[in-house]
Amino acid sequence: MHVSADLVCGLQWGDEGKGKAVDYISKNYDVVARFNGGDNAGHTVVHQGSTYKFHVIPSGVLRGCLGVIGSGVVLNPSSLEEELRQLSGDEKIVISKRAHLILPSYKLLDQKLESLKGDKVGTTGRGIGPAYGFKAFRFGVRVGDLFQDGLEEKLSEIRRLVESLNVEWIQPDVKHWKEVLAPYVGDDYKVLHEAYLEGRRILFEAAQGVLLDLDFGTYPFVTSSYTFTNGVHAGSGFNAKELGDIIGVSKAYTTRVGNGAFPSEVFGETADHIREQGAEFGTTTGRPRRVGWLDLVALRYAVRVSGCNKVFLTKVDVLSGLDKVGLITSYEVDGQRYSDWFDFSQGALELVKPIVEWCNGWGSVLNEGKLNANLLAFMEAVEGAAGAKIQWVSYGPSDHETLCML
Repeated sequence: MHVSADLVCGLQWGDEGKGKAVDYISKNYDVVARFNGGDNAGHTVVHQGSTYKFHVIPSGVLRGCLGVIGSGVVLNPSSLEEELRQLSGDEKIVISKRAHLILPSYKLLDQKLESLKGDKVGTTGRGIGPAYGFKAFRFGVRVGDLFQDGLEEKLSEIRRLVESLNVEWIQPDVKHWKEVLAPYVGDDYKVLHEAYLEGRRILFEAAQGVLLDLDFGTYPFVTSSYTFTNGVHAGSGFNAKELGDIIGVSKAYTTRVGNGAFPSEVFGETADHIREQGAEFGTTTGRPRRVGWLDLVALRYAVRVSGCNKVFLTKVDVLSGLDKVGLITSYEVDGQRYSDWFDFSQGALELVKPIVEWCNGWGSVLNEGKLNANLLAFMEAVEGAAGAKIQWVSYGPSDHETLCML
């Protein structure tokens, strides 16, 4: 028996509410797998009245799913240990032996590289970029290497390279790392394919968002991994052609952390309202997020490049109380308007003037148990522009604050 696997990915610059979406949807799945990123990504999940903050552990473990941390993830064992402390210990987790490790000195190297660029990109400083860089240079240390001969030689090679860059070498606590990871190490490819062949339902959980993808995002203000359909095969060994639904998560507005072009950004009282009502501060960094109206040009691009066929719309409650809600329907460059096929490079986005169309606001999300008529009109405009149906609407952090639009 074969059951198609599905994917949840972000349609913006991350922080779309993927943790809430995965926690809600995963009750229908047996396995939830991460395939990209590291502890630079943060998911805040409210489950059965408790709040959890995950960075690499798949959110679905809270519902009894097998959680798989794939080969494309870069892993900080110390951060993982903190996440594990939130759990009961009964959760089922497999960590790929091929996943690369973030060594302590990578954080210092990350910070040095960022300072050399004048804080241009605005990374989290958690060593993610160096970990992927060392992986590409074939200097990386993988989880499985902790349990093989030759580890000290590998670490010595990396130490020489790190110190040649005038970065302090911090020796990893290999013994402790082995104790933390040993109960979970396995083969993600084998586990996922066996689950698929047995007819178990698999949900892939992406980190970050399409607009932060290494190749298709707003380069160079991007992350170091592949953040949607393109990362599933590379980051887990699972054949992406077997994917069924591509579920894209989008806020009812837009946020961004760090630098980079942001055509729909707003300021002043409106920005303060969105930031305060939406608690828009990074799970990982604590930095205030930049906020703006929902950008339909960018959303259409993200839907197309990811193959998204279902949208999980989040945080519609945050916009409650605003008289008017903006939607960016096109970009103007040198007097010409574009609503489609725009070049989403940093240089091109810096030149655009966003064209805003206004929707009537909604005082409350629900009226007598039904979605507010103005909110429904807003959603219809989003669906028409994005080219994908909104199947779920979230208006709060808890499970019961979600509507399925079937």
